[in-house]
Amino acid sequence: MGTFYAAVEVFDPEGPTSMPDGADYGGEARFFVLTAEDLSEALATLANSIAVNGLRLDRVLHAGAVEAFDDEILPFEIDIDGMAETAQGSGEICVSESHPFEPDETDGVASGVYAVCIDAFDMEWADEDEGEYGGHYQLAVIKADTAAEALQQLVEDFAAEGIVIISLEGLVDAKAFPFDAYEFQFEEDDAVGEVLEQGGMIVSNAYAYPPEAPRKLDS
Repeated sequence: MGTFYAAVEVFDPEGPTSMPDGADYGGEARFFVLTAEDLSEALATLANSIAVNGLRLDRVLHAGAVEAFDDEILPFEIDIDGMAETAQGSGEICVSESHPFEPDETDGVASGVYAVCIDAFDMEWADEDEGEYGGHYQLAVIKADTAAEALQQLVEDFAAEGIVIISLEGLVDAKAFPFDAYEFQFEEDDAVGEVLEQGGMIVSNAYAYPPEAPRKLDS
C-alpha cells in the first residue's frame, strides 16, 4: 500500500452558505490524503467519495505520492505529515479544511474536453530501455462532461495499456489548460477539436526521463 495526495477543486451545493455577505460561491479547494495500491486506485476511491458526499469534482490540480509532495503547489498550508499518519493509521480518507473561492468569470461555458499532464511508467518502455527509463511525461485530452468522467476515462485507458500513473497535474477544462506552457505535440493539428468530435482520449508525444532516487517525505 502507498500513501497518496490530491489537491482538488469541488463544488458543494451547500457552499454558498459559507461565503461572507456579498460574496458569490464558485467552489472550494480541498486537499486529500489516502492509502491505496497505486495512484489510479486512490483517484478512483476519492472521486467516488466526493460523489457520495454530494459534491461535484471540478478539477484535479495535483495528485501523486505523498513522498513527492511539494508544499509550494498550494496557496494554503497543510500538515502533510500529520495527514499521512492519520490516513495510514485509520485507513480512511483524510481531508483538509475547505477553502472557498469566488467564481472565475473567465471560465465561461464548459468545452466538453478536459486536459491533463501525466507522469507515468510504461513497463514495455522500461523493458526496451533497460536501466535508462524511469518514466515519462505526456499530455492527454479527454472528451467528458465532467472532471470525474475524464478522470475515470484516463484511469481506465492507461490501465488497459498497462501504464502506471505516477502523478498528474492540471486535470481541468481544456479551455483553462495552459498548453503553451508545455513543449508537447499532438499528431492532430487540433487535438481538442478532434477528441470532441470522435470521443475518447488523445495523447501527445512523450518525454522519457532516467531513473532517479526516491524523494523523502517533507518534514
